[in-house]
Amino acid sequence: MNDLLPIPVAIDEIDRFIRTGNLDDALDAAELLVERERNAATLHALGRAQFELAAATYDEELHDDALVTLREAAAFAANGRVRATILADRATRLTNSVFLTEAREAEAAADYAAAHAADPTNVAALMGLALMRRQPELGASRAQAIVWVEEAIMQAQLAATEDWSQWSLLAHLLEEEGNSERAAEAYTRMLALFPFGTGHPMEFVMRQQRKHLQALRGERLTLYDLTSLPLLPNLPNPHDP
Repeated sequence: MNDLLPIPVAIDEIDRFIRTGNLDDALDAAELLVERERNAATLHALGRAQFELAAATYDEELHDDALVTLREAAAFAANGRVRATILADRATRLTNSVFLTEAREAEAAADYAAAHAADPTNVAALMGLALMRRQPELGASRAQAIVWVEEAIMQAQLAATEDWSQWSLLAHLLEEEGNSERAAEAYTRMLALFPFGTGHPMEFVMRQQRKHLQALRGERLTLYDLTSLPLLPNLPNPHDP
């Protein structure tokens, strides 16, 4: 039935199969779609299906097929924005792969760099560069990583895709850099965006981060009176007993 659907609808169907765990159906549909038309969008859909099924079944051969498929999809991309999206997706999947090795981690770093070169506004590429800054392919300073994350947040805000995890990375980098004041501001924004009460698997960690923010500000109370600073809506005042 998939070959009778318009290609965008067929791709949506493949992604629906993936979301609902029907991975064999997703792969079958994607293979049929690529047979019908081979382009960046259809190959990207096939690569996603291959990756998801490979991860679920620990199939390293299919995992490697997915890497090849996504590389081909990027080569078919009509413009830098599309190419960056595919390469950043490939890199993200690689870094989260059950088959991750040092060589594949280096490959992911190279993909993030290529994605950023193709589209400097790509949020995933900017975040990936910051996360992998110590890779020899990048060799970036912490200060440069902070710049990348700040740019990612700005682009995410413009696209209405701002996320707590972006602020989490920024907060950690700023704290490592010794900028406690800005780190506290970033932690505050992170906690304001985090979806507490939804069963998110990181909720316990975020509750600990609340305590960390309180301690961070408490250390600064010896020099500054922060009790009068405005807080973001719905965030408890860390100076309350």
